[in-house]
Amino acid sequence: MKQGRLILVNILIILALVIIGGIVWYTWNQNYTYVSTNDAQITAPSVPIVALAPGTLSNLSVNVGQHVNQGQVIGQETVAGGATVPTKGSKTASTGSTTVNIVAPVSGRIATINTQVGSVMATGTPIVTEVNLGQISVVANIPETKIRNVQIGQTATITVDAHPGVSFTGTVQEIQPTTQSFFSLIPTTATAGTFTKVTQRIPVILSIDNAGYTLLPGESAEVRITVH
Repeated sequence: MKQGRLILVNILIILALVIIGGIVWYTWNQNYTYVSTNDAQITAPSVPIVALAPGTLSNLSVNVGQHVNQGQVIGQETVAGGATVPTKGSKTASTGSTTVNIVAPVSGRIATINTQVGSVMATGTPIVTEVNLGQISVVANIPETKIRNVQIGQTATITVDAHPGVSFTGTVQEIQPTTQSFFSLIPTTATAGTFTKVTQRIPVILSIDNAGYTLLPGESAEVRITVH
């Protein structure tokens, strides 16, 4: 009876060691092979459309969320007499009140409307902002303790909360040269004699193959970069 119990105890100990060893190996392998983070977001270039000259916004024919094509007229501005109106390759002085078309510079989706019809605008006043959904990418904030293993050209698996169960492929395109907090409006430098060390994060830009899926800027993502 005692011998049987001893054998059983030895078997349980061996099984426990095997399980622990498997967990340790799996953890080491994951940390060695991949750099992962759930601090990531979908992003896209934002393009402000601004007033070309001093005047009044006389018409705006788009809404937030609407898709526009490159070159599409989205509104008109009534330019004051004597104002300089930019045209292709030159600038033309208006001798009287004139109407100028407001044109979308790229294809995209209207993200914000910054002014209203009837508003008086100076040159460069933002009218609307569009996002170019044809240039979707991912910003992954990688801890500084792991960034040394990340290199441009490495492949990644990306999941997006808005599309559960779907895995996208991506490639590291850019590793930014500063930490996320470097240009923060609120500096983290301790000046009152207290200091708490916090692991900094470096933004990494990845391309993403999202063929067949619509991804929107700001959506949460998780990234796993293959580094070995």
